[in-house]
Amino acid sequence: MVRTMNEIEPMLRATLASARARDWVAYRMRFASLRDALRESPQEMVRRHLDVLSAAAPEHDAEGCVAELEALAAELGARTPDAAAAASAAVDLRGLQPPEPIVRIFRALESAPRSPLRVILPHEPLPLYDMLRQRGFRYSGAPRSDGGFELLIEPAKP
Repeated sequence: MVRTMNEIEPMLRATLASARARDWVAYRMRFASLRDALRESPQEMVRRHLDVLSAAAPEHDAEGCVAELEALAAELGARTPDAAAAASAAVDLRGLQPPEPIVRIFRALESAPRSPLRVILPHEPLPLYDMLRQRGFRYSGAPRSDGGFELLIEPAKP
């Protein structure tokens, strides 16, 4: 049965709230319901987000889980609370094995190409810069006091 966005949005908000609170028991229960509700989605990107979330171990990568849920929400065009806060919050990609940080950056940019994206990386991502320019994005960044590198990625102005 295909559900409406009026049915999906509350499920997505509840799943996001559980992930942000790191309540993994509630998260798993809510995500299972959300996955079932979206199982027959015709959108390839929605199915891809669900596959990633189904395979994830959220207690080991809470930020990645939240980022993936937010990307799913953006793909669905869902109105979720804290969308502005989520857009301005930096996604910490330290601790992930290559090429996962770059994969997540481009997945986030693909799902919300007009929104700025802030990421924290373990070092300055020099090879990423040319890829961003080729895809129509500009960037600025600076080293962090904790040894990481924070990068802001935005669409290049025409």
